[in-house]
Amino acid sequence: MKAKLQKEKPGKALSRERGRVLIVTEEPDSIDPGPLTTAGLEIVGVCRGAAAPISLQKSRPHVVIASSALRGISSGELTNMLGQMEDGIPLILVGAKASTLNRRQAALSAGAFDYFQLPAEIDLLVLRVGQLVKVRQTMDRLRSEAGLDHLTGLANRRRFRGALDREVERWRRYGVPCALLQLDIDHMKAINDRFGHPVGDVVIRQVATTLSAVSRDNDTAARLGGEEFALLLVGICEAKATAAAERLRALLAELNIPGVGNISVSIGVAACPAHATSQRTLYAASDRALYVAKNEGRNRIAVAPLLQENLPGV
Repeated sequence: MKAKLQKEKPGKALSRERGRVLIVTEEPDSIDPGPLTTAGLEIVGVCRGAAAPISLQKSRPHVVIASSALRGISSGELTNMLGQMEDGIPLILVGAKASTLNRRQAALSAGAFDYFQLPAEIDLLVLRVGQLVKVRQTMDRLRSEAGLDHLTGLANRRRFRGALDREVERWRRYGVPCALLQLDIDHMKAINDRFGHPVGDVVIRQVATTLSAVSRDNDTAARLGGEEFALLLVGICEAKATAAAERLRALLAELNIPGVGNISVSIGVAACPAHATSQRTLYAASDRALYVAKNEGRNRIAVAPLLQENLPGV
């Protein structure tokens, strides 16, 4: 867990704003990326058909341009793969053969968005890619806004639940552990009653800012509602999660909020597979640990009990 926000490298934010294009072809020289980059698009990879599944996961493109003559994967298999990814990724087929009506119909029937002859129709290809990128970026923005808490900018409960499902499933498939910290701001009602809800919102935003600062790129920091927060840690075992929770508690205890002073939080810790082996039981285990921390005096962490099968000699 990082202690403070890292400054974004120059160009990183711009890279995310540009359209990302993955090229899939057996002959890299057959697709000239120059006109695409000149149009402001970013080529995030050029791979052969057999390597497409891995390249898709790594590059997360807005649009895929693929040769109609791939080896190791058919156009239909590629479109099915893209369709199964989150919200689907549009595919454009290209080739040296003329873009006749029959050939374009075949491309559309296979699930692609169009077919273009190269190099003759490179300008049309650039226009079509740009159009699809704008649609994808709009969808990404709307999806992002729908998954954010309006007060803090953290993930909301819906997005958090999706992330939790994915990480537990990743443990099931690949054995990658994860951990969940649930935390409450202590005595939040007293803060609201004494200083007013606008000041209470300032406290909530300060906690959210700290959670964002300590989160790694693949972690998920969320506001579950009111003064309740969660931090889903990826690739973390129970010992490291416990240490991270204690560092977070201490960091929040050092906050001096104007007009309020210092605050504290209570944190419940649970890890998969040490304390739970499903999305539901992981959430429940961290929730129960949170209530233990609160009942034992607040401003502390509590860790869920180990599953019986993880105990020595059991």
